[in-house]
Amino acid sequence: MRLQQLKSDAFSRPLPGAIVGIIGLQVGTTVLVALIALWVAGAVAAKSAVLGGTIGFVPSTIYGLVVARHKFGPPRTVLSRHYLGEFSKLGCTLLLFGAVFAWVKELSALPLFAAYLLTLASYWAALIVFR
Repeated sequence: MRLQQLKSDAFSRPLPGAIVGIIGLQVGTTVLVALIALWVAGAVAAKSAVLGGTIGFVPSTIYGLVVARHKFGPPRTVLSRHYLGEFSKLGCTLLLFGAVFAWVKELSALPLFAAYLLTLASYWAALIVFR
């Protein structure tokens, strides 16, 4: 009964503040890059930047959900969760890029990849800031 209670509470608990801060910074980076792309190159570039940033922060959110499900545990279990989170993040990233390239007709590559890379850079910068 206790194990079942832990499983049901896994996704109902709020995420730790650092994870929320990292995802928030990534979303903010996406919005900023999209606004700059809109101002410089128009709506297609802004849409591409939003898609690129989304490809950056959605997998990070999935990683955070997988890793933050249980705060403590044996080292092997914690490491396994990090591996599962990273593989989930990689798989989600590949699926999102594939979906964007397959289904979005009007796309600008430079804002897409710029937003994606800046979102990833903000992830690593946030890891330093929110440690």
